Amino acid sequence: MGVSRIKPHLRCLDGSGSDLGHAVAERSIERAAGRSDVAPLSVGPPVHVLVVHTGRSANLRWSADGTPRQERFHAGEALVNPAGWASRPRWQDDVELLLLGIDPAWLEQLTSESGAAGQVELVPRFHFTDPLLKMLLERLVAEYAGPGPADSLYAQSLVQAAAAVILRVAAEGRTLPGREGGLPPRRLAEVMDYIHANLSQRVTLAELATVAQVSESHFTRVFKASTGESPHQYVMQQRLEYARWELTRTSRPIAEIATEAGFADQSHLTRMMRRYVGATPRLLRDGDGGR
Repeated sequence: MGVSRIKPHLRCLDGSGSDLGHAVAERSIERAAGRSDVAPLSVGPPVHVLVVHTGRSANLRWSADGTPRQERFHAGEALVNPAGWASRPRWQDDVELLLLGIDPAWLEQLTSESGAAGQVELVPRFHFTDPLLKMLLERLVAEYAGPGPADSLYAQSLVQAAAAVILRVAAEGRTLPGREGGLPPRRLAEVMDYIHANLSQRVTLAELATVAQVSESHFTRVFKASTGESPHQYVMQQRLEYARWELTRTSRPIAEIATEAGFADQSHLTRMMRRYVGATPRLLRDGDGGR
């Protein structure tokens, strides 16, 4: 475990180091407020930073334009911090994060070469979900987590794809309070909180629609417009994320974890993990199929 090259107060678990040149990709741990041995810097990093939360749900407090804010982040939810922007984040619990730091000059050059006019201007984005961005960061960090050397060409292509998504996300943030046609941000947060509070239970569309205060027939469309995923896909992802966290961080029985994550039994969890993650619970626990 080393020191993060993006945010020195984080502990880096896996990362690209200096291999990418114009970018740094990491999977890191940020300690809860008051528990870190190293205090966050008073100024933001000199790079644009994308952060995707990958662990258990946790509250985050930060300051934006001098205004204190607080939101609850779930696995897969993200934020974008422009270079030099200091939000002074304070997490309620220790959290696992995927981070991508991008050199602003390289992003300007990439944008210019793509034919876009004008200067790149990123604005802070908080508490949004973009499945493509999450997938790109997962694959990028996984490329550097394996025992062999990373494929630099593949890694560079992932960074370019992520940069394009970041530019799109930033543009959306300048014009829209949320995804067009989706749920209002606070209503979406309430739905996600309900899902996470009831992972071990059978969650129905009717229940989620009631929380969202929309009709059941309307709910699936607005939820997908907000998250890019159907309710079933999102719930399955969260159950698998919960199980992965417990399998890799605790020694609790797999059958017990399966039940708490909302699977019928251990064999059901095994089938779903093999289908969606490409590894069994036992392989994840032994460290051979995760990350």
